[in-house]
Amino acid sequence: MAANVKEALMTEPWLQAEYQRINVLISTPTFTTVPAADFDREHVADTFRFVFPDEQNHHISYNVLRRAGIAIIFGIDRNIRQLLLDDFPRARIYAAASTLVEFFSEKSMSGSGRRMFVYLHEGQTSNRLGQQAQEMSVYCFDQGRILFLNTYPVRGTNDCQYYILNLWQQLRFDQYDDALYVVDDCDAAQPIADKIRYFLRNVTLMDRTEEFRSTIAANAPSLPYDLQTLLVCGF
Repeated sequence: MAANVKEALMTEPWLQAEYQRINVLISTPTFTTVPAADFDREHVADTFRFVFPDEQNHHISYNVLRRAGIAIIFGIDRNIRQLLLDDFPRARIYAAASTLVEFFSEKSMSGSGRRMFVYLHEGQTSNRLGQQAQEMSVYCFDQGRILFLNTYPVRGTNDCQYYILNLWQQLRFDQYDDALYVVDDCDAAQPIADKIRYFLRNVTLMDRTEEFRSTIAANAPSLPYDLQTLLVCGF
């Protein structure tokens, strides 16, 4: 990965241009959360090492998300971080989960009831055939405050249905009053939404074109959803 980043920084013209502001979004499974009220910068490293004791070559960073009431502590490979900061010394680094939490937190404030947001995207690893694995990230809120977040490797709509309905039951969401929102990067949202509608009344397939219509993200419809949210979530 470090070699690929170095090559891109040396060869991609758009990475060599001058920018007033640089945000770096890290898509990583090595993150954990802490309630904002209990967050202590001095114990960031201890918290991360407790959760990920084998990740020794990571620089530990964090994003405090006041709207959602949590801090996300995450790791980034030290070599990759240094390569990025050599070229962009004032870059601000965020975990992909941070932008999604902030974006979904604001959306969950509208209306009554609790909200579950499901985001389907490429995974961090490949399967035995060398194909990119698929993952489903789930974010649950009660009027802006996050209740739960996790990411699951999935192999189709049945896996997604199982995780969604099992989590819905564990969190005691109401099948009539609470709501599920589904969005994806991989054309899988429609069949999942159709299946879940047999069990839950309020299921919405999120329309990215409509959602970002009046924002800068509307000019980049091919971007992954987490990058689109970075453009509009206010970081």
